[in-house]
This record gives sequence, structure tokens and C-alpha cells, in this order.
Amino acid sequence: MLIITIYILLLIFLFVVTDFIKHQFLLDSNNSRKIVHIASCVTVCTFPYTLSNSEIYLICFIFVIITSFTKYRNIFKSIHSVDRTTFGAEAYPIGVLIATYCFLPLDKTAFIYGMLVGGFSDSIASIIGKYYKYKEIIVFGQKKSLGGSLSFFITTVIISYLFIFILGIELSIISILIIAFILTMAELVQTFGIDNVTIPVLSGMTLNYFKHVA
Repeated sequence: MLIITIYILLLIFLFVVTDFIKHQFLLDSNNSRKIVHIASCVTVCTFPYTLSNSEIYLICFIFVIITSFTKYRNIFKSIHSVDRTTFGAEAYPIGVLIATYCFLPLDKTAFIYGMLVGGFSDSIASIIGKYYKYKEIIVFGQKKSLGGSLSFFITTVIISYLFIFILGIELSIISILIIAFILTMAELVQTFGIDNVTIPVLSGMTLNYFKHVA
């Protein structure tokens, strides 16, 4: 239970610190939210090496409660005060839970890859899409932009290339481009933060598929 407590306190501390930074430097809510998202994803990447599946499930369940409660009570404005309807903060622990069930403990590679794409590609797409708004479109009542999707695609290509290079995975550049395209299309058509559930799992599954057909 000690390691679970450490992770919970660490993530709550991250929320508190980002709230302080947002208040002190008048940080835009979209930016503060993505800081938390990326830092959380990096932290979650360490889960397979320190926690069992049941311990990860417990942490995810606790954070579904924490994010839901703090949203209801208007606490942690760094992750909840955004100018659109989204359930991303509450959905993210569910995404981690499902990815854990699908990949761990045997396939740490797919799990970590999914977390990295879900953390970095999604965050960069959101920031670029919000500030540059290149060719905005409406998807299920929410604004998306082709600029954001292009950012997601490029970031995913970079993450994929670095990931397979560092781990020595045999994968062609064509396969990387196809993976990035599939994930970009999946992110584009999902709204209300639901991609926090699906993208980590879909990323890991897509990587595994192309590893096996390469």
C-alpha cells in the first residue's frame, strides 16, 4: 500500500502545484490542463515496473472519484476550468485501467507507447488547435481543427520513430506513417475527452499489429 499512497500523493501534488502556477502566472486553463496531462502520462509510464495490475486498478478507481469530486466542487481549476464540455480528466483513469487490462503485465511496450501518444500527441494537438485554429471543423458539436490533427500526426510520427529506435523494434517508416494516420483519424472524430479512454489502447493495439505484420 505504501507505493500506492506515494503515487496518489504525487499526482495530487502535481494538481496542487499546477493550480499554483496557473494562479501565479495567469496560465490559460488549456495549457495548465495539458501540463497535468503530460506529467501524469509520464508518471503512469512507470506503473508497469512498480505496481501490479490490481494496484493500478485501485489507483485508477481512486482517481475517477477524485477527479469527479473535484470537478463537482470546482477544485483544481488547472484541470477542470476549460471553456468546453469535456470529461477528459475523469476519462483518463479509465483509459489507463483499460490499457492495463489489455497489455499488462506481459506487454509493457504497448502500454507505454499508448501512454506517450495519449499524453504528448493529444496535448500538442489541443494546444496548436486552440491557438492557431487552422481550418476549424465541427465534430459532434465541438470544434476541432485540421491544424491540431496535423500536429497530432507529426507528434505521433516522432514519438513512434524514437520509440522503435530506442527499443530496437523492426518497423518501416511506412508502417509508422500508417499508425500515425490511423490514430490521428481516431482522435479527430472523438470529442468530450473520450479519446483519453480510447487512444492509449488503440495506440498499443495498432503498434502490436504492425509489429507482427512487418
